[in-house]
Amino acid sequence: MNLGKNIVKYRQKNQLSQEQLAEALNISRQSISKWETGENLPSIDNLISLSGLLNISLDELITGAPYLHFPFAYGRPKSRFPQLLLILGMTLWTVIETLFFNSTVMSIIFNIVFGIIISYIFITQIGPYDFKRYYDYWTLDKKGIIYPADNGEVRSLGHDFLIPLQGIFNLRKTKFVSYKQIKSIEISVNLYEYDPNKTVTVRGGSAIIASTMIENFDFLLTTADGQKISLKLNQFYWKSSQERKILNTIISFFKRKNLIFVDKQGIAKLIREDDGSSLTHKLYKLRDQEHMQSN
Repeated sequence: MNLGKNIVKYRQKNQLSQEQLAEALNISRQSISKWETGENLPSIDNLISLSGLLNISLDELITGAPYLHFPFAYGRPKSRFPQLLLILGMTLWTVIETLFFNSTVMSIIFNIVFGIIISYIFITQIGPYDFKRYYDYWTLDKKGIIYPADNGEVRSLGHDFLIPLQGIFNLRKTKFVSYKQIKSIEISVNLYEYDPNKTVTVRGGSAIIASTMIENFDFLLTTADGQKISLKLNQFYWKSSQERKILNTIISFFKRKNLIFVDKQGIAKLIREDDGSSLTHKLYKLRDQEHMQSN
């Protein structure tokens, strides 16, 4: 905890000088200066006043991390735009097919059905947006975690195609695990054998870069009865996402629970010191350094 740095950070964020903050609290500027340097600490009353003046919660002021509001749905899309885009794409595809192949009533019906199915598969399975996020998200509650019922199961091809639809229309089935039932939580990034961010030279001097590859980032929960539950954390990769801002707070929340927190890759420290750069790039770099030291 570094309360002094947090006071400086949020004071500057609110465009307040030490003099202006001191005047609002009816204290001297020197008192603010001593808080920020760590020489003195604010009283409880002043902490409460500071949280109000700086527009943040007490928890955020003290820890520097965003406040965790329950329930928190990790990975659930906030925007309805992808859904509208899916409906629009399916409609356009169907209209085009119907206009060009409409010799009989049966052919019109066939083309409408065929167009809807093909466009749905193409947009949800091949398109750039991951519509499975509407289904695979998990929710952190005060008493436990709500997650998809088929977590960890091998999904059939048909079920895999229907998952985006189930998520969009909120038809997914869920399970609940209380914090008391959880024995351990491991955080991990499944790194590839080779760093995809690096340029790989091939025959003839040309090069390829696998920049579109995304490493799976998960919490792996183990319950007291040995059940394994995987919670996806990939939304952390998006720099502007709320999930990236709140993950450090979630980790701290888990660490305060009576369970084992496993972090073999030192991910929690990297997230706590997040400077906006790539988490996976840092992990590949650390792995390379470990390999060099062991050889």
